[in-house]
Amino acid sequence: MIKITIFFLRFNIFIFAYITYCTNVLFLLLNFKIISKKLFHLSAYLCSISLGIKYKIDENSKINLLKKGIHTVNHDNPLDIFVAQCIFRIPTITTVDDHLKNLIPFFKESISNFGHFNFDYLDFDKRKLAYLFLQNKSRIDKNILIFPSGSIYTPITKRFSKSISKLSKKNNLDVITWKIYFEGKQESFVKYEKNVYNFIFKRFLAESINLVVKEFKIFSPLDFKSEEELHEKLRSFYMN
Repeated sequence: MIKITIFFLRFNIFIFAYITYCTNVLFLLLNFKIISKKLFHLSAYLCSISLGIKYKIDENSKINLLKKGIHTVNHDNPLDIFVAQCIFRIPTITTVDDHLKNLIPFFKESISNFGHFNFDYLDFDKRKLAYLFLQNKSRIDKNILIFPSGSIYTPITKRFSKSISKLSKKNNLDVITWKIYFEGKQESFVKYEKNVYNFIFKRFLAESINLVVKEFKIFSPLDFKSEEELHEKLRSFYMN
């Protein structure tokens, strides 16, 4: 009985989140981009609640989230989309449109309006454009979010982007590293098998999970002689 109640509660929150998102699209089409951006953030937050995510972010972490620089965070869970949208709220490069475009109308336009850059990681030219986006954001806004592994399908132990140390040294930006995890997660309820409808349905039935900051550290580019030295230190942080 409790599970049924939770299911319908989450389902109703999800519907409200979807309506909020559609309202964001309407304002975007009317060229009210700032209002659209705020509604897009709200819809993402409501959606995360409907999927059973609870945010346990301490005050110190909240302060550090406001620091400018290159924020990096591990990416090994399909729910990490909400980490980018609800916790950091700063631009990043993403392939999420490939997963959600059939479920959410005008999604690519909405994430672009928020400041993100959507790209096809299999296309070499698109990957170059993604790097140029990161470069420009680092140079002008001095605030960007990067997932070092680039994909939930590629473990951080196998791939760690060298772009981070390169951008840090070039623009003299601190690298603000975060380790997060979902506390009490059930593997069967967070595993994504490229079926977004099945994934959402499972999350409606799943127990709540807590998003927790496990570790945090700032690396200054001035403390390292070369990009390679900084790269190895960043990589070691996530390997430990």
